[in-house]
Amino acid sequence: MSGHGAAASTTDVDHLRLAVIGDTQHFRDAEGRLCALEPVVMQLDRWATLFDELVVCAPLDPGPPPVGFAPYQAGNVRIVPLASGGGNTLRAKIGMLKLLPSWAWTTRKVAKSVDAVHLRCPCNIGMVAILSTWRATRRRHGFYAGVWRGYPGEPFFFGLQRKLLGSRWFDGPVSVYAATDPTNPNLEPFFSPSFTEEYWEQAGPAAEAKLDRLGSDDRSGPWRLVTVGRLTVNKNQRTVVEATARIIAAGVDATLDVYGDGPCRPDLEQLARDLGIAERCTFHGAVAHGDVMEAFVRADLHLLATRQEGYGKVLLEGMVHATVPVFTESPLADDIAGGGTRGLVFAIDDDAALAAHVVDLVGDGERWRAMAADARDYTHEMTLDRFTDRVRSMLERHWSVRLPRPADPPT
Repeated sequence: MSGHGAAASTTDVDHLRLAVIGDTQHFRDAEGRLCALEPVVMQLDRWATLFDELVVCAPLDPGPPPVGFAPYQAGNVRIVPLASGGGNTLRAKIGMLKLLPSWAWTTRKVAKSVDAVHLRCPCNIGMVAILSTWRATRRRHGFYAGVWRGYPGEPFFFGLQRKLLGSRWFDGPVSVYAATDPTNPNLEPFFSPSFTEEYWEQAGPAAEAKLDRLGSDDRSGPWRLVTVGRLTVNKNQRTVVEATARIIAAGVDATLDVYGDGPCRPDLEQLARDLGIAERCTFHGAVAHGDVMEAFVRADLHLLATRQEGYGKVLLEGMVHATVPVFTESPLADDIAGGGTRGLVFAIDDDAALAAHVVDLVGDGERWRAMAADARDYTHEMTLDRFTDRVRSMLERHWSVRLPRPADPPT
């Protein structure tokens, strides 16, 4: 059933095709399977269960995929490749100009060939597609993965995409990492999971053991701190390393595990040496998603110092293992932290405040245990299963269709 000219009333749609358009880098593995960053694949696999076909329109590299990438499990995913290009500097934007015609032509052609589009923003391809898919298909959905607010240094085209997606001109729902806005019913507060209900259940025994340890009378440690993310200026692991030095200086027996790689790694390793804590800091580099989850099983506290963060799915990944997050302010920070009942929030770049939060928790096992239990309970409603339900409900309300449910017979 085509989205063009369909009735406005709610109807069952047996063969609804969705195009996912954005700059998510894809690769082919040795077996020819289409791969992308594993948490993204997990979520798009869930989108694929709601549609007869999912057409990815994004950059494609022959491979092999980097560490942390995984193949789609859904059998109804295919790709229409786009050329890679872009960046946020003026030089990058000028170099990208030659790609704009092909991006616009291809994304509009793909949008016309399907019944609905899912635009992944903010990115250069997303900026083009917001415009190129207008009236190309009846049903559009926007997803803004960045910070849903302006901030100093925000790239101009990020702000422009926010304004377009948040305007009355955009004809569809937009998933955002922000609170409900009563003035704009098209904005849908969302979350970013990477684990299933089954995984949540399996994580239970180890989480219970951690709760017992956190609440014990023995406060001597050693306590294992962890930070996860690409090593960049925005991810700001410098603040975490500096805070770790303060924590150790305060007499806490602590270590720091750093997961991720990037341009700031040499500087961070040098900083740890300069602060005299190199033997307490382990840089693991880029690892697979499963290794990140195992790191949270072992960790006692999760430290995240990102300067500008849309959601931070790693927060949930730690919380499912009863690993309390201590993280920086963002539009959703207080909701995730539960007002301090399951996480603690500090001001950007304030390593002293981050260290003070950690020292306080180490000294108060009863409070720490209660927060860790609340953190884990919170994630029970943040699984991929709940994510699928939320996507289905959102699209049905805005698009006036009935999408498949698990109990529906195959068609």
